[in-house]
Amino acid sequence: MLIPALLAASPSPSSAPTPETSALIARLARPAPADTAYVEVRFVSVLRQPLRLHGELHYGGAGELGKRVDQPYRETTTISAGKVALQRAGKPAQHFSLERAPELQALLAAFSALLGGDAATLAQYYTIDAVQDGAHFQLTLTPRGEDLAKHLRTVVVDGNGSEPQCFSLQQADGDSSVMLLGALAAKLSSEPPTRAALAALCQTGAP
Repeated sequence: MLIPALLAASPSPSSAPTPETSALIARLARPAPADTAYVEVRFVSVLRQPLRLHGELHYGGAGELGKRVDQPYRETTTISAGKVALQRAGKPAQHFSLERAPELQALLAAFSALLGGDAATLAQYYTIDAVQDGAHFQLTLTPRGEDLAKHLRTVVVDGNGSEPQCFSLQQADGDSSVMLLGALAAKLSSEPPTRAALAALCQTGAP
């Protein structure tokens, strides 16, 4: 998935985000197309060490997202025009409609809302807690829908100025993942990272 996600289907009635939060999210808007290198670290209970993925994210505008994994395996996921295409090296391509994957529909809406600077749409799916400390900002997204909350506790977005740099997901079962974007990804140590070290990197930008 674009973010290791178990995201819900239908938006819930929302309260309007504060003007300050709306202004912050509006600063995150990116012109399409945009491509960003990433390193993603997954903490999974059945694995003895965290899994590290390297690749590139693609934002093609509203309704179009892509994620390419280059290491430790090769895989490409593309969402466009209501369709999903999954291609993994050495295996036949898979194609299916977003209507068959409501969790991806919600992911698409949430991620597109962030990159489109659309706080109102984001607030339909999550309560938004925004904190700014100088140039650093942190958005904590908590699912509104009960179905989503059964799988996902929070999504935390850290960034600097108008640049989102880090996406952290905490799942209800205790598994979690952290995705570092752009220059921040290059600062990740070659040693197996800990959750605490990644949180510090996301919040301070320094290893």
